[in-house]
Amino acid sequence: MLNREQEMCIKLMITENKTQKQIAKELKITEQTICNWKKDKEFKEEIQKQMQENFGILAIEAQQKLKKLLNSKNEYIQIQAIKDILDRAGYKPTDKTEISGSIENSSNLILESINRQLCGGNNGTK
Repeated sequence: MLNREQEMCIKLMITENKTQKQIAKELKITEQTICNWKKDKEFKEEIQKQMQENFGILAIEAQQKLKKLLNSKNEYIQIQAIKDILDRAGYKPTDKTEISGSIENSSNLILESINRQLCGGNNGTK
């Protein structure tokens, strides 16, 4: 179990982004003590845990900020926010189209498919 100084050290490292020198001075310990703590398995695991929790909080804040960007006065920013939200929600557009069959029998189908893609789903003849 970590002592109060170790817990405080981790807090200062993760949430306040302080240097080892600053932390050592604040906790009235040596920098070597912090170096030794960083080698300890339990200390390292607690750092990882605190980092994950901190990123979780930041992710919520980032999501809220992204949501606000949907109402930006700048349309480019709105579009980028929309794309990012849709991508993260799993609605990313496909990068390629799978086509199967023999070339001899499907050349017209391929041309029609390309034409539909170029014309936004309408081949322009109907």
